[in-house]
Amino acid sequence: MAKASRPCRGRFCRVPPRSRLPTFGSVQDAPAGYEKNPEAIELARFAVSEHNAKANTALEFERVVKARGQLVAGTLHYFTIEVNQAGAKKLYEAKVWVRASPLVPPNRPPASVFYIRTA
Repeated sequence: MAKASRPCRGRFCRVPPRSRLPTFGSVQDAPAGYEKNPEAIELARFAVSEHNAKANTALEFERVVKARGQLVAGTLHYFTIEVNQAGAKKLYEAKVWVRASPLVPPNRPPASVFYIRTA
């Protein structure tokens, strides 16, 4: 009978390098290709639509140029977004907070837009 391999050998377990572990509180670049992730696009569109509703503007979402993230009580997403404003393409920065599920009060949406401004 073959012996099952153990995840830990000797006295200490193998631990991934610290750079691979998520660091709470620090802003980090998103993984390569995250700009095309449907979740990132949905959050960026949400930021633009919330901005349009609050500021009475007509920005049209084009694409996510850059994405960064920060682990807090949920995740803060920092997006650089390309938008169409009256026929001209412009870059905007958006900050969207997606709350952790157990912390979302029933009367609040699970995401909030802190700002969207020109880059």
